[in-house]
Amino acid sequence: MLRRLILLVILFGLLGTHAALAVSIRVSPEMELLAGVLSQTTWIENRGPSGPGNEYFQALKNFFAEYKDHQAVAIAQNLSEKGFTYDAPPAFICHLGPLPDLDVIYEYSDYVVSRAGGREVLEEFRFALADLAREADFPSFFAAWQPYLEDSLKSCRQGFRGELVEDWLSAFFGWTPAEFHLIMAPSMFPGGGYGATVSDGAGDIAFQIIRENGSSQGRPEFPSGMNLEHLAIHEWGHSFVNPSLAAYPNRARSLRPLFVPVREAMRAQAYLTVATFLNEQVLRAVELRASQDLFQPETGARILESHESRGFYLTNFVAEQLEYYQANRTLYPTFRDFVPYLYDQLDLYAKDNTTWKERFLGWFLR
Repeated sequence: MLRRLILLVILFGLLGTHAALAVSIRVSPEMELLAGVLSQTTWIENRGPSGPGNEYFQALKNFFAEYKDHQAVAIAQNLSEKGFTYDAPPAFICHLGPLPDLDVIYEYSDYVVSRAGGREVLEEFRFALADLAREADFPSFFAAWQPYLEDSLKSCRQGFRGELVEDWLSAFFGWTPAEFHLIMAPSMFPGGGYGATVSDGAGDIAFQIIRENGSSQGRPEFPSGMNLEHLAIHEWGHSFVNPSLAAYPNRARSLRPLFVPVREAMRAQAYLTVATFLNEQVLRAVELRASQDLFQPETGARILESHESRGFYLTNFVAEQLEYYQANRTLYPTFRDFVPYLYDQLDLYAKDNTTWKERFLGWFLR
């Protein structure tokens, strides 16, 4: 393990990675405004806690109950019904500046615009959220709870090697985002996280939004230590993997036969397209490779078993391709350079391992 860490340090120096800054773990008032609005919609029926929720969430939900007829809640309900769910609402918030104005400081990504059904829809929602925050004086509510929330984050900050995770991702993929952000969301559930990417024109900014575990009725509870590091690799990893694979959209579509055998398992996890499945599949293989460098040896076996049990049957195969990538960085300076080779290997796998029925359905459903 020590030898691996020494090799990593040398690798970071050779690649000239950035001098890592301390990772800021915070609760965002803008994200909490969104969470409070969503708590008044049917979103919370599917993405709520297992019981009444932690005590802060209960207070937030009660605070916004008085405003359940506000336009912001109506818009949020309509968007949820149209599929603007899971990562899309938090990603939308990542494009906005601070309260009270919620200005658009990073232009909306094509992904968020397409999920919402148009930029004008997002703008209508943004103005309604800002209006609700002013009418309800939400900043005062949040300020009153902020010391409590800060205290709740102590366990997350202790032992979290955020800089090491940032540097590993930058070295592995071959470039560094302009910024990394880690937002804890005590009123989004249950466990896990969302990744989001925004652009400031000069480069990408990587966000991860970590949800509360969903079972606490006391203080909000979040992952910490190695569990948080493992989650960070996945959620920050979206800012590297998604745009790299998206650069070759036709290649992803041609791999639908690999998606067919697990499409129901993926649907249950809200991964509805071939492209989304491939993003998630590659990220899970990245986690496996990271485990070899950052965690104890037995961690990799647990990661592999967990992902395969959820339908990501290509995890080991893709990890083997990533091992080849790591061993041939002179040929592939960045992960983007490697993606065509990875698609070639997945094409070969599909030809050798999918049945005629899966191939037929794959092509029929394109």
